[in-house]
Amino acid sequence: MRKLKLFLLIVFIYTNASAQLTEGNWLVGGSGNYSSRNSKFDNEVETKINRIEIKPNMGYFIKDKLAIGASLRFEHQQIFYTYGIGLFSRYYFLEQDRTFNLFAQAHFDFVDVVSDVEGGKRSRTSNYYGVRVGQVIFFNSVVGLEFAVEYERGNLPDNGVANNIKAVLGFQIHLEKK
Repeated sequence: MRKLKLFLLIVFIYTNASAQLTEGNWLVGGSGNYSSRNSKFDNEVETKINRIEIKPNMGYFIKDKLAIGASLRFEHQQIFYTYGIGLFSRYYFLEQDRTFNLFAQAHFDFVDVVSDVEGGKRSRTSNYYGVRVGQVIFFNSVVGLEFAVEYERGNLPDNGVANNIKAVLGFQIHLEKK
């Protein structure tokens, strides 16, 4: 009986949900991802690297289904911290009255990479750019949960290059204009 009530609640939410993807509305939320990697080098040294990234954002719908905005970036990976600010544009593909929608997003982030190394802190500036595609599920006309895949390329300090493919989980609130 409990499972039936939960199922009916989910069906009710999905049949009554639609987003505020119209011109003049605001988009507030963020996304995050976590990764853990084990590496073994030629000298038989094994390392484990844990990485967490959080990106809060705020956007404005300049047209129906098209938002532009800014984001902050915080990333922690072992002895490295990354702080940044970025710009993004996002487009929703399906009609506004759907309980789910597909979106694509492009972004550019300007970052400062700070590392704690022997002899003190070291800081270098860099940039990242990428694209994200995914699906958002709306629980009501305001709140959406996102599942996305992102490709990102970054210029690292000391002439390095990073190519990342990430699974991203996001949460967005769509605020209606008054």
